[in-house]
Amino acid sequence: MVIAMTLGLLAVVLTWGPGIGRAYAAEASPAGDVLSIGDPAAPGQIDLYLDPLCPYSGKMVREQGAEIGRRIADGKLHINLRLVNFLEKYSASGTYDSRAIYAAFIVADHSRSSEVTWQFIEQIFSAEQQPKEEGPTDLSNDQLAGLADRAGAPPSAQDLIKLGLPIPFDGHAIAAGNLPLLRQLPDSGVPMVVVDGESVDGNSDWLDRLPA
Repeated sequence: MVIAMTLGLLAVVLTWGPGIGRAYAAEASPAGDVLSIGDPAAPGQIDLYLDPLCPYSGKMVREQGAEIGRRIADGKLHINLRLVNFLEKYSASGTYDSRAIYAAFIVADHSRSSEVTWQFIEQIFSAEQQPKEEGPTDLSNDQLAGLADRAGAPPSAQDLIKLGLPIPFDGHAIAAGNLPLLRQLPDSGVPMVVVDGESVDGNSDWLDRLPA
């Protein structure tokens, strides 16, 4: 029974969506290492670098997430979200960042919704859910699937997150693709926002520079 269920889910993975290596949220259809959230034609355009384990990334999402979500919903903001994993070695499981990144891509790909995708990002960075660096525990695949459910992701996404196979998205490879781009910036810490080619601290007043 377990083998049959696993094979069935794997078949869903291999046949889901229009292409391997793509994640979809709202109208966007990015390939590779980016989650595109919001209207690609929005007047506000940013690249956003976050690490799922980073406390400062969590602080940014908790303090600014509601306003970011409002602007996404109003068509005012488009985010190229680039998730990295350089703190992963400090997670209890040693794999948390990559699993959280995988889960975010699955949520985007199966929901096709910027609202759901951003709500999932807010969930994994919430004070109640974000694991601590060098903490005794982090989130299991089942717990990540539960957060996907809370954000509104469909059951198909939840099932794949529980299964945890890096198909069609590999969280570790996605992070590895984003890290060199982050390190090219003058300051390679996270959270980092790139606005009009300029990198700024994600915990600064960068939202004030964009159409509200």
